[in-house]
Amino acid sequence: MFKQFWEVGDYRVQKSFLQKQVKQVPVKRHRKTKTPDNPGKRRSYNLQYTLTMSGTSYPVCKKGFLNILGIKTGRVETAIKTVNAAGITQPDKRGRRPRTTYTVSLQCQATTHHQGNNSTSQVPPKQPE
Repeated sequence: MFKQFWEVGDYRVQKSFLQKQVKQVPVKRHRKTKTPDNPGKRRSYNLQYTLTMSGTSYPVCKKGFLNILGIKTGRVETAIKTVNAAGITQPDKRGRRPRTTYTVSLQCQATTHHQGNNSTSQVPPKQPE
């Protein structure tokens, strides 16, 4: 499973796989809080992890799922959050624009290097008084 998951190589395909293997199910029971004036945050869903082998889907625990695939919890949470109600995955927003900080720093280095070469040959050395 580990090799198959990582040999795919495409982030979108891996995310689609995670979305198929992890299901959101509503919480079955909410217990009363000790203070009714402060209910706090309540979980609205639980995650069920499954792995499919030879066409059969097997339930696995969260830790086992993450260890088998060699991923972190955040990767699963991101995959689940990017699915809308219709089951359509939202597009990944990374890489839409060029890395401006990187290109600017290269331009600055080139300019500094260029100015450094020209300034030494054109400016006469300062005479002592």
